[in-house]
Amino acid sequence: MNVKVFMKLTLLQILSIVFCRLADLRGKPLKARIADQTAPLLRQGGSGVGSGLFLLLLSLMFLVGITPSFAAEKFCSDPPYFGVIDGNRHPVPTQITIDQDCTFQNYPADNPLTSTLNFQTNDPSIYLIVFNNVIFTGHMACANVDHRIWFANGSDYGSSNSCQDLFIPVESINKQSPAASAAIGEPFTYTLTFPAMTLVGGPSLNDLHSIAFWDDLSAEATGADLRLLDINAYYEGSGNPVTLVQEIDPNAPGGAWTSQNLSYRLFSNPNEYIPAGEQIIVEITVVLEDSSNNVAGKTFVNTAKWSFGRLIEGIDYEPLPGEWGISQPMTISEPNLVVTKTSSETAVNFGVPVTYTIDVQNNGGGAAWDTTIVDELPAEMCDENAPPSDLSASIFSAEGNLISSLNLGVDYTATFIGGSTCTLTLTTQSDQAKISPNQHLLVTYQSQLTSLDTEDGIDLINVAGATRWFSANPDTSSSWRTYTRALTDGTPGVLDHQDSQVVTTALSGYYFQKTVENRNTLVNPATTAAPGDRLRYKVRLFNVDQTINEITIIDQLDLNSFDPTTFTMIS
Repeated sequence: MNVKVFMKLTLLQILSIVFCRLADLRGKPLKARIADQTAPLLRQGGSGVGSGLFLLLLSLMFLVGITPSFAAEKFCSDPPYFGVIDGNRHPVPTQITIDQDCTFQNYPADNPLTSTLNFQTNDPSIYLIVFNNVIFTGHMACANVDHRIWFANGSDYGSSNSCQDLFIPVESINKQSPAASAAIGEPFTYTLTFPAMTLVGGPSLNDLHSIAFWDDLSAEATGADLRLLDINAYYEGSGNPVTLVQEIDPNAPGGAWTSQNLSYRLFSNPNEYIPAGEQIIVEITVVLEDSSNNVAGKTFVNTAKWSFGRLIEGIDYEPLPGEWGISQPMTISEPNLVVTKTSSETAVNFGVPVTYTIDVQNNGGGAAWDTTIVDELPAEMCDENAPPSDLSASIFSAEGNLISSLNLGVDYTATFIGGSTCTLTLTTQSDQAKISPNQHLLVTYQSQLTSLDTEDGIDLINVAGATRWFSANPDTSSSWRTYTRALTDGTPGVLDHQDSQVVTTALSGYYFQKTVENRNTLVNPATTAAPGDRLRYKVRLFNVDQTINEITIIDQLDLNSFDPTTFTMIS
């Protein structure tokens, strides 16, 4: 062994090797065991005095009754590593001696790096040790060591702080999601800001060069089916554009560019770099596809990875793994429309108008676009030559506040078909008319008895419902989901896309009714109210063909529930 090779083994290391225990050497003759352990050293150039000393030491230990069995120790420079020890390719080594810049990568929590890392104290060189996506549960003694350690991308050293002084602050990507949820077909934009320092915050204090980043949009990586719409890059300070060069080399750190793997290099000129104190913004606009994989409630995360070169204590290192930019989780949202149909009257006579209200509430997490409402009127209240009167449509908040009054022919269309079908169809068609989560679309109109053959005391059933809507604006979006529903009997008592309302014909005698409207929620007639809601009661005595004299109406307020100072007589 020549002197240079022999110096790789300090006396302490030799003793450590001697006392190591390897079961596969037991039972071999002494000469064979010595040969097994010295052969690798001799293959590295062992000859002369160094080799003789080592063999002599082994022989002496065997003579005094010590049976050595040697641990499997390798150098970082040894094959198959050649400076990079990768959990995707290499099993966890028992011991590794750091004899050059060394990278450990891809040893996550389910396959942690348990190795013992040995430093050569007789080697004055200072090496950079990179941990990239590594959970390290092994051991390394950092006393009297001047090496530098780069921990990135989930790498963890547990509770030990023995080597903290050797750690270098790592540059990262700050990746932001635009919202907590996204609808199918609605474009949204991820914002990447880099470099951002993980420990001190703000831009890097170092010039960065040879910058490449990649962002995997595949369902395997994100959990959802995403499609790229646009990508844009510019300097954060000046807003000047930054050139993005699609990577074509499949052996590049992020692989070659595809529509699902956005692999780019920054700058078309290799001499360009991000100066210290500057940052670059990259905006990636994507859309959720209408696919079976994208369902309401599914959560997805997007990760951007990168590498670069920079000086560390006067030495240029390239490539260095930057800290990944991991977006905040987003949830796929979809609209869900619930319809309630009410009327201002419970009984109807000739010449008495009935005001119907169709309340379409969006109980889902995404907006409903271009909603179609179909209302089937009873034939007894249908004039085939004239549509229902006083038609109006408005968007209200969940609290009952008016957001927008919609204009017929601009924000929505209305079609009436008389005769035996007697159907009113309304379709929204503008941004103003979309129904956002928790909002209400309220449609009102008036109708009355028109058939002279109507019998007394029969129930007139009116069914209305939402039959179609979209997850995004079909006029501007490149992808959307269509929701279609059928009308049946209005499913009384079931809160869904349809509802029915019944009024009774009153053609003789008289009837007395009392109804209430919640002025906060605009539900009429109302069945629920919250403290602070303002209620409007209507008491009605309708005389068809009787003579009624000296009428007295008494309405006793429950003072345990109402504030009497808020009482106002309307008429």
